[in-house]
Amino acid sequence: MSTISKKPWRRRLGFTLAIAILAAWICYVAVFVYRLNYGGGEVLTPEVQQLASQELQEEWFTIYQHGNRTGYSHTEIRPRSEGYALTEELFLRLDFLGDIQDLFTRVQAKLEPDFSLKSFTFRLQAGPIYYNLSGGIKDGSLLLVSQMAGQERSQQLPLSHPIYLGSGMKSFIAQQRLREGNTYRLALFDPSTLSQTMVPLRVEAKETIQIGSRNLEAYRVVLEFHGVKLRTWVSPYGEVLKEEGFLGLTMVRSDRKDALAGFAEATAAELVREAAVVPDRTIARPRLLRSLRLQLTGITGEGWDLAGGRQQLSEGELLIVREVLPQISSVQIPLSTAEMARDLQSSLLIQSDEPILKEQAAAIVGEEKDALRAVELISSWVYHNLEKRPTLSIPNALGVYKMRAGDCNEHSVLFAALARSVGIPTRITVGLLYTKGRFYYHAWNEVYVGEWVAVDSLLNQVPADPTHVR
Repeated sequence: MSTISKKPWRRRLGFTLAIAILAAWICYVAVFVYRLNYGGGEVLTPEVQQLASQELQEEWFTIYQHGNRTGYSHTEIRPRSEGYALTEELFLRLDFLGDIQDLFTRVQAKLEPDFSLKSFTFRLQAGPIYYNLSGGIKDGSLLLVSQMAGQERSQQLPLSHPIYLGSGMKSFIAQQRLREGNTYRLALFDPSTLSQTMVPLRVEAKETIQIGSRNLEAYRVVLEFHGVKLRTWVSPYGEVLKEEGFLGLTMVRSDRKDALAGFAEATAAELVREAAVVPDRTIARPRLLRSLRLQLTGITGEGWDLAGGRQQLSEGELLIVREVLPQISSVQIPLSTAEMARDLQSSLLIQSDEPILKEQAAAIVGEEKDALRAVELISSWVYHNLEKRPTLSIPNALGVYKMRAGDCNEHSVLFAALARSVGIPTRITVGLLYTKGRFYYHAWNEVYVGEWVAVDSLLNQVPADPTHVR
């Protein structure tokens, strides 16, 4: 039995590793719901916040990984007649499996007087790849419009609470009169899964931190999300001084001159190996295993999805058993039950209703009505028709189909669209895959063919081997 120290990962995330980090840490959208514990603190009303924020707010941050400068972030919040105008730009140099790429993001948004979102545009550029997303609040819903693969698609999401962009939420928190012990409750909104997850946020302590040559007092505010602790240090005057994410990434408050200094020579942040988990022994012939037993350490907090389906968890021991296909009573396609609706629907990134994808899927499966056999046909087609190469992007099925290249993320999103288009309930799952002595980030699929089965079209495995750890 191997022992691994499990690092935090979220399930069913359609972004690549680098984009996932930005979405979860820097560019996430959040819903401020309610305070769990008053803790003696006092929340400013929107009117007081507006009076306290009539001047331009500008922030520059330098981004480091393990002490090496790797990028910067710049945010401006300008008062308007009815709220604020926000602009945020981010640059990050990434080492993506040996391929050095520069990532740029730009957010422009209109905010309400309480910093909640009114409308926004988001643009990402990574090499030749562009991604544009815009949205606005109307009649209690968030209308999202994306531009991908030369096409525009929209989706409307009902909201039960105001939502905050990452910078807008930071401004909201910075306006609070923080005191040790204050606890909040947040519902994070992930645009890749179109879902909300409740997470705690607490003011842990007031302490002294070093920013450059200065020692400054600050409140340490911690948000815990699926085992990931994101720390922010806020001064008694409401200034965000430092943010500490994961994978060694840290943002430190600076000024324009310092943040842009060394821009051309920025060190690439190595994320893939940083996220890898090294077991205490090698695993022989991993692709041929029927089962795998792991002893997990380092798991804290809530929100893990380790148990269920082919994974069994007991007192820190995880057993993964590969499905046996002859024992599965495969169903006929198409399936269209209400309980499977979420795993059959088209979305912004999984465009299973696109005519070109529906035609391709129909051509792949032909007259085949057996769900399991159809899955094997689709997996084989994706495996043989996509060039295997690292890609830093926000993958969408239509774009991948046209580009015909990518890594595990591109394979899984295209497979999901093709499978859903012929009536096979399909999910995108992320976790770890063992290769070359380490467990690395990986994305694959789960399909319902009478029971849920793991499928990896990057390796053309039906079912996927048990070194796929969800």
